Amino acid sequence: MSRAPDAPSARRPAPGTVAVVAPHGDDDGHLREYSRLGWDCVAVVLPDHERPAAHRDHVPDVPGYSATVAHNGTRHTVKRLAGRGVDLVVAGSGSGVGLADRLSRLLGLPGNDPGTTFVRTNRAIQAAALGDSGIASAASMYSTDVRDALRWTDMVRLPSYVVAAADSSVTARPVVCATPDEVAAAWRRVGRAALHQAGSGEVMVQQRVPGPQYLVQTISGPTPGEHLVSAVWAEIRTDTRVHDRSELLDHRGPLFRALSLHALRVLPVLGIAHGAARLRVAWCERRGPVLLSARAFAQPSPADDYSPSVSHIAAAARAATTDGLGRASASRERAVMRVSLAAPADGCVLDAALLRTISTLPTLAHIIRFARPGSLLRKTLDRTSSPGELVLTGAARAVEEDYRLIRSIERVGLYAGRCG
Repeated sequence: MSRAPDAPSARRPAPGTVAVVAPHGDDDGHLREYSRLGWDCVAVVLPDHERPAAHRDHVPDVPGYSATVAHNGTRHTVKRLAGRGVDLVVAGSGSGVGLADRLSRLLGLPGNDPGTTFVRTNRAIQAAALGDSGIASAASMYSTDVRDALRWTDMVRLPSYVVAAADSSVTARPVVCATPDEVAAAWRRVGRAALHQAGSGEVMVQQRVPGPQYLVQTISGPTPGEHLVSAVWAEIRTDTRVHDRSELLDHRGPLFRALSLHALRVLPVLGIAHGAARLRVAWCERRGPVLLSARAFAQPSPADDYSPSVSHIAAAARAATTDGLGRASASRERAVMRVSLAAPADGCVLDAALLRTISTLPTLAHIIRFARPGSLLRKTLDRTSSPGELVLTGAARAVEEDYRLIRSIERVGLYAGRCG
């Protein structure tokens, strides 16, 4: 059952203790948000052999947490957390989802069923589960062997495919392919990224679903069956599929409502009854919304501090520690846009004067990063190779005007030097 946000209650439960499992790459977001609510925070860290290579930093303690529990066995970890009076367990990253599910169950705390963790972490299994439930999904398969993928593509004969890590927490960009050779080449690259980021070399091949994509942030519980969509971001890409901008949708609009209804159908199928989830959904002209992947944990965004009402971690923390979903949603009257710059060719440099012009725009709330003026750039092929990212906030018309001005500045000379 879904529930509309209601008025905040004056009653607030006493602060407790939250265990954050594998807080890798969350930029201290869970620590910050739960601490703001007066909760004590304990970190549960995985041993090196269970930690993906990308997070093997060999740091025994996580700065800022009141305690760090090194997970060297489930019984040991449960005993340590019970001794500290833990009231809530959340996953701090994708590698913590499975353990958070198990610890919640063993401690008798709200959590998702450990028996269905694999549905919440594997893109191909998610698609199959939705298809079995009569919900539109993309045909998919996953394996560690590229030969399995090539046999599958030969059998289904689709116009195009997406090759991605099977683990939904991997951030490596999916690759669009049309031929067996392209699938094989992408498989090797994606497999290396999956092994590095998630510790698993499983790769997925999925039917490519055309259409715009949206990131739907949800909060579930604390009462089973209750779900709330806290924010929806529209992702706009260029013709070459490079990130252009992400826009926060107005929660009063029809598209927000349609995507929310889709999320409410999807969440129970994925076994998500508690906590945060993020759904990537494509809107296909003929089929409507189609889930591409789901992550059962909250992640920070550089936009959070400049538009706190859209922070996924903050929304999840409020829902879990105050009065539930009524406190998870906040007013969003301002437009928020995250913009990526795009160098047109190798050999360009950023013009310092025009960069200063961008930095004085009235709606500019935050510069996530800018390449150093004068340094040689590579052609922007994906989000990680963008020479700059920034957050615009304010009235919708003003944000749109500043966005268009940024693109005009790019065209008239932001990229100087030996472009092309």
